[in-house]
Formats: sequence, C-alpha cells, structure tokens
Amino acid sequence: MKRVPCTLNPAHVLLKVIDNAKQQLNTFSVQSLPAGRVKRTMKIGLIGLGFMGGVHLAAIERTGNATVTAVSTRTRPVADGPPRGNLHHIKTAALPDHVRWEPDWRQLLLDPEIDAVDLCLPTHLHKEVVLSALKAGKHVLCEKPMALTAADCDAMLKAASDSDRCFMVAQVLRFMSPYRYAASFVRTAPRDSLKSCTLSRKTGYPKWSEWLSKEEQSGGAILDLLSHDIDQALSWFGQPVSVRAVSQGEIDTMRGTLHYADGFEVKIEGGWFAPEVPFSAGFEIAGQESTLSFQEGKLQQLLPSGSQPVTLPENDEYLDEVAYFIECCEKNRAPELCPPSESAQAVRVANLLKASREQNGKDVPCKI
Repeated sequence: MKRVPCTLNPAHVLLKVIDNAKQQLNTFSVQSLPAGRVKRTMKIGLIGLGFMGGVHLAAIERTGNATVTAVSTRTRPVADGPPRGNLHHIKTAALPDHVRWEPDWRQLLLDPEIDAVDLCLPTHLHKEVVLSALKAGKHVLCEKPMALTAADCDAMLKAASDSDRCFMVAQVLRFMSPYRYAASFVRTAPRDSLKSCTLSRKTGYPKWSEWLSKEEQSGGAILDLLSHDIDQALSWFGQPVSVRAVSQGEIDTMRGTLHYADGFEVKIEGGWFAPEVPFSAGFEIAGQESTLSFQEGKLQQLLPSGSQPVTLPENDEYLDEVAYFIECCEKNRAPELCPPSESAQAVRVANLLKASREQNGKDVPCKI
C-alpha cells in the first residue's frame, strides 16, 4: 500500500493524538479492568514468596474477589515478610496467618479448592511448574519473563492451548498508566509523524537476590530486566526485521536497536550497573516537532514552545494486572491485553539481542 505523507502541522497532529490517547486510556480503564461483583472468592495458590511474590500477594488481597489460600516456598515464610528488592515504593505484604504453607509446590497443585496459581519463581523453573499447573487444571499467572528459551515458551504455549485454562504472563508495564497511554498514542499517531523511540531501564546489580545474578537461572539483565521494554516495543511497533546490541557498562548492560522495514528504529538501553545505581525507567517517543517523554515518573509533551504535563488517572499496576487475570479466569477467556504469545516473542527478541551483544553489535536478523 502506498504511504500518503502527513501534510498537517506535526504539532497539531500530536495535540490531536494526545487527546485521543487520553480518551482511549480512560475507556481502557473502565472497560478492561472492572470492579464487578463475583459469585465467590477465587482461591489462589502462590508459588514463590520472594520480593515479587510479596508484591503479588498484596495485590491479590486487595482485589476483594480473590484470596491466597496456600503458598509454596522452600522454607517457611518469616513474619517480617519477603525481601524488598529494588523497588521500595511498591506495596508488598507478609504472609497472613490463615494461609497454608506447602514446602513442595506439587502438593499445592493437588488441592482441588485452589482455582489458580500465581508463579513468582526464578525463571528457569517456570516451564516445569506452568506445565504441571495447567495439567492439574489450574489457571496460571506467571511472572515475566515467560521462560529462558524460545523452546520452553513454545512448550508452555502448547500446554495452554491444549487446556481450557487461562494462562497469562505478568507483563506489568501493560497495566501501568504511562505505558498504556503511550500504546494509545502510538496506535493513534500517523507512522510518518514518528521519528524514533527510546526506552530505558537501569538499576544496581541485584545483590539482594540469590538467583538473579546467575544467568543460567535468570537469563541475565537483558531477559530479566529489559524484557519489560522489549515487550513494550514489540507491542507498540510490531516485529523488527533485525536487531543489534552492544554493552553499555561494566556489569550486565545493553544499548540495543530494533530495526524496522520502513527505516524506523527503537532504542532500548539499560541493565544492571554498579550496586549503588538507583532504579530508573522511562521512554521518549519523538515526532517531527514534538516528543512524548516519560522520565522520573513524569509524563510530558515536549514542544518547541516548552513542556506540557500529561495528567493521567492514578492506578496500581499490580492490582490492575492481577484483577484483569482474575476477570479472564472467571469469564474463561484469553488475556487479550496480555497474550502469552507476545510474551514468548519478547523472550525470542531478548535472546537475539543477547546474541548480538556477544558478537560486539553484529546485526542479527529477526526471523521469528
């Protein structure tokens, strides 16, 4: 199809896109994340109670229509709760007294009262537990990244397809207001009005974790941390024709580029730096005369005349993520806002970027 160039003033185009994106974001919030009543409380088994397990536990208990009835960890949970990790502003929770502890996750899956399981385990364990949970007839929410390899992802996708259960990977940025807004912005804006996109995410080396620093368990920073931004890039712009990446620092970092057939490029930068480096994340989507920027927690429209803040409704992304999963389970429908096939694609692209970095920035075709 022949592309028709945009003849409107780019600033006027962006202003219209901003208004449309706000309207779509509000519609998304109302229609996709309802707080409707349910027939009974959904019973969830939590497998893994590290930092992210505590975050998911707090979110589940705030939904009002679900509760954690059992948790499986290698050791009995302590009263002061899970470790804090690197996101100190996020709500977490200690284990309530009524929750049963199972040292073996297989025993948890045998409980017929449990409707769904929430997996917050090291990535190398995802495949085995997901396959077992689906076979046991449980709905499954699995923390990202989906798995270490494309082959593991394919096995999980097949098991989900063969079951009648809901399977979703917890790509939390898809429920975070600035990124949801950006998704609507990109869908609304004429492609010719966009020049580039950069996503960044960095933090200190995860000394607080026993397994994240072990690449054979986590996949390293590109797969574990930057898969957030890889997933967003793929969701916004689709599959690139090739990727390349080089190291950005001394520990486990990347400056990556996704190349598209029309010449458009997406930059993804960040990773694990020195332990004292604080967490930060953001993006910039540049147009011909203006930019949508999310930095230091502030979403702004940058114009030649100055910056204008973009005000969004407040939301709790982890609560919204869990509430959406529960809704999909109750209605027995696929998680269209967060399909596992796209989570699998993010794993594939992350591994291609790792391969390029290992070859000092060689351009790697993206044949997926």
